[in-house]
Amino acid sequence: MGSCEVHYDAATRTWLGPRGKEFYGPEMTLGEVTMRVLNLNADKILQHCDITNVQLTGRQLAQQGLTIERAFRQMGLQVGDVIGIAANNTTYLTGVTIAAMLCGTPINPLHPDFDQETVKYMFDITEPKLIFCDVENYEIIKAVNENLAKPATVYLVNGKIEGVPDVWDLLREDESIAPAAYVPCPKLNGDHTAFIVCSSGTTGMPKGVTRSHRSLICNCKKLVKNPNTYTRDTVVLSFSPLYWISGTYMLLANLLNGCKRIITHRPYTVEYLLEIVQRHQVTFLFLASHQIALLAKCQIDVSRIRAQLESVKVLIGAGSKVCKAVSQRMYDLIGNMRFVVGYGLSEMGGISKNLGGPLGSEGKVMRNVELRVLDKLRMPLGINEVGIIYGHLRYKWEGYYRNPEATRRALSPDGQWLRTGDIGYLDSEGYLYILTRDTDVFKYNNFQIYPEQIEEFILRLPGVSEACVFGVPDDVSTNLTACAVVRTDDEEGRKLTADQVRNIVERYLSSAYHIRGGIFFVDSLPKTSNDKLQRRKVPQMIKNLGIVAE
Repeated sequence: MGSCEVHYDAATRTWLGPRGKEFYGPEMTLGEVTMRVLNLNADKILQHCDITNVQLTGRQLAQQGLTIERAFRQMGLQVGDVIGIAANNTTYLTGVTIAAMLCGTPINPLHPDFDQETVKYMFDITEPKLIFCDVENYEIIKAVNENLAKPATVYLVNGKIEGVPDVWDLLREDESIAPAAYVPCPKLNGDHTAFIVCSSGTTGMPKGVTRSHRSLICNCKKLVKNPNTYTRDTVVLSFSPLYWISGTYMLLANLLNGCKRIITHRPYTVEYLLEIVQRHQVTFLFLASHQIALLAKCQIDVSRIRAQLESVKVLIGAGSKVCKAVSQRMYDLIGNMRFVVGYGLSEMGGISKNLGGPLGSEGKVMRNVELRVLDKLRMPLGINEVGIIYGHLRYKWEGYYRNPEATRRALSPDGQWLRTGDIGYLDSEGYLYILTRDTDVFKYNNFQIYPEQIEEFILRLPGVSEACVFGVPDDVSTNLTACAVVRTDDEEGRKLTADQVRNIVERYLSSAYHIRGGIFFVDSLPKTSNDKLQRRKVPQMIKNLGIVAE
């Protein structure tokens, strides 16, 4: 048995998570594991669409995947050819995904709400041979495709448009393939790229992050180590499309572990969340940080929330920093042993998780993960010393797709460690604390200002929905600290004043952190498509809107 504790190696200044063996050898691929699991669960319902009530068994999912895979091969698709997806979670998208994993054709999932510019930017890089989209975004995909250097064939996955190919054309090919007849692709192994996911794009356009079959198998099987997390009786739900790594993880958790997955493409609201969880008795819930915040701040009766979430054994919140006030509220609602704060990267997967640990922490380093904290000269730092977090690459990583320069910048000189871009530290018990992105830090009178430390207190104020701290350039102090605030849409929000915001910061934080650059009340903050704050865009937005500081 491996150790279950985080170990700190003082000689190398490295934090090591518990050790654990891989479930499969390095040759194993996502498609092979999926076919084994689907055959073992042939008669079990593994997917249920909440909107249409269409259910699919393991046998049906395997049949669809193999049928579409055969169609892909008949089209001449080769290992390494890319398949683009710009679609919500609907019934037949899973079969497309299984087929791609069987064929060795990496999947490049984009958000279905992306604009033409972003879709074209990504597909110019990945050059997909096929693109699967929804009826709702077909016109955007069509317009982009016509302007690609190598146009793809576009298929619809959730409906029909006259004259446009769709997924049913592929499923019509041959309904008689027996799942047991599947033969693994001999040219494919665990180090090949399975997905090209988008980086969050908080500092510009997204990059294509390659993820291997092996790394994703280990990520999505790793969660089983907690027997209360994934069993055959587990029912998983995420509102994320495949574009979000959480959406991809929930799909793979379903296919690699034989648990049931609830899918929906209805937009997230707290009311709908409570309804769908109760209706399907969801046991494992993966929500983005902003979705957790909306749940924590909602005005619904507490006893009703607890009753409707009673079936949930694990609720993970991840994607960006979950502030202390939100974590505390979630602890109050469902308890600190059911609510988990996760921290991870698209490039590596899960890095740490906080299960019942101190509020504000990203938790302890996860199984088979190694972390270091480095200063700007890349010298390793010790316990409680603040620097840039680096993670050890356990599996072969192909880097950012067709972007060797960005890949080089992200890696240590020996290519073994990935720069997360997050500033933080680890304490003597092995708890990780993320303070901010390294690009968000600014100086006031030579003091390093970490915006999220200030926002933590502002977000406690009644009437504050969102807050964004940033630096306003100043000739004397380098920067003055300013804050953009979104009020809540209620009486407390209407009463909120700039002085209240200033006062709470002055009450809890030292003088260097006080707000001297002004408070700006705004209707909304600029976000990426996966709801991460684009802090750099806030000063220009305020200037463009002509908002005056208070």
